[in-house]
Amino acid sequence: MPPLVLPSRPCQHVRVLAINRPEKRNALSQELIDRLLEELRDASRDDSVRVIVVTGTDKLFCAGADIKEIASLDSEAANQRRYLEDLCDGVAAVKKPLIAAVEGIAFGGGFEVALMCDLIFASTSAKFGLPEVKIGLIPGAGGTQRLTNAVGKYRAMEIILFGNPISSQEAQTMGLIAELFEPGKVLQNTIKVASELAQRSSEAVCLAKKAICHADALGREDKFERELYYSAFSTRDKVEGISAFLEKRNPRWQGM
Repeated sequence: MPPLVLPSRPCQHVRVLAINRPEKRNALSQELIDRLLEELRDASRDDSVRVIVVTGTDKLFCAGADIKEIASLDSEAANQRRYLEDLCDGVAAVKKPLIAAVEGIAFGGGFEVALMCDLIFASTSAKFGLPEVKIGLIPGAGGTQRLTNAVGKYRAMEIILFGNPISSQEAQTMGLIAELFEPGKVLQNTIKVASELAQRSSEAVCLAKKAICHADALGREDKFERELYYSAFSTRDKVEGISAFLEKRNPRWQGM
C-alpha cells in the first residue's frame, strides 16, 4: 500500500489527502513527504479543488519523523537531503486553504505538518507534542517558530523543552484547535466545514489567506531553526538519544 493515498472525493471542491503508513505509525519518511508534496501540487493545479484537507488514518494522524531513517545522518547528510525545506516550501506554496483533520496523535513532524495548515480540527482524544529533545534533536520543520507565534514564548518553551504531549483540550485553549469533535467523527465534520468554505469566493479566500500568512511570517526564522536542527545531527546526544529510542531504554546523555 502506498504511503499516502487519495481517497475518492467526498464532495465537490474538497480534496482529501490521507497519510497512510499505519505499520510505521504514519511516520514521515522521505518517500511519504515526496508523495504528499506531489499530491499537494496536483490539488493546487486542479481548478475544481478549492479546499484541501490533510488527515491520517482512522486512529492516527502522524507520529513524527521516521527515526530509523534519520538515525545514521550527521549534520551534513541531513542538510543535503533538503526534505524539511521541500516540505516547508511545498506547503507554503499552496495558495488554497489547508485544513488538518487530526485523530489520535500528532507528534514531532506530524504536529508541524498540522501547524503548517491554516486550520486544525481534532478529536477530543487527540494528543499533540514536539518531543524531539527526548532523542537529542529539536523541531526542524518550523515547529519552534509557528508554535511560538501561535501560543507565545513561554507556553512554547514549556511544550518544546520538556517534550511532553498536550491534550486536544489544552491545544484548543491555547488557540491551536478551531473545533473539537468526537473520536471517529473528525474527518466527516472537517469535510462538512471544508464544503462550507468551498462555497465562499475562492479568490477572496485565497487573498485573505495570503494576507494572514504574511502577518504570520513576520519575525519568523525558519531558516535559522533548520540550521540549528541540522547541527544537532552531529551531537553525541543525538546519537545516544536515537539509539536509546530504538533500543527502548532510557538515554544516557553526555551533554555539551
